[in-house]
Amino acid sequence: MAKRGYTRDTIRGGPSEWDVSRPFSSFARLLGRLVAHPAHFFEVLPRIPDIRAPAMFLGFCSVAAAVLWLLLHGWLPALLILLLTGPGSAFLAGLCRLGTPGGRYGFTATWRTLVYPLGFFLTLSWIPPLQLPAAAYFGGLLVAVGLWKVREIPFAMAALNAAAVATLLFIGVRGILQVS
Repeated sequence: MAKRGYTRDTIRGGPSEWDVSRPFSSFARLLGRLVAHPAHFFEVLPRIPDIRAPAMFLGFCSVAAAVLWLLLHGWLPALLILLLTGPGSAFLAGLCRLGTPGGRYGFTATWRTLVYPLGFFLTLSWIPPLQLPAAAYFGGLLVAVGLWKVREIPFAMAALNAAAVATLLFIGVRGILQVS
């Protein structure tokens, strides 16, 4: 018997995923867990093909980042953040998937691994002095740990892929700043 209020279409992720019903408290809880215990965060990350919870998390983060970019940098960079977040995350996940041959699980698990660090990076990317450290930490270290734990590949291979992700994130944000 299902719990009251839940149907099979209710968006519920695993214990490490973003809770759609409590977006702000879940955001803070996920940030704390991802920063304090990244290896454990990625160990319990579900490897299921349901992408609703991470996709809504990425949408929430991109809207929050776009509002912050709008306040500091203008409407065009904010619009670019909104429009490029989804395709950019798929592009980065595709690069990581191609760069990690022999790893377990497929594109969806790789994309899930990238979404959470990318969302937190987006919310800090509007502050110019924090762009490089945020890209290094969220795009470099956390993506490396995530690929290592989720795809079950050697850490050196994961670190090389994560370095590419961090570089592309930083170059992309700096390019968006050039537009403003």
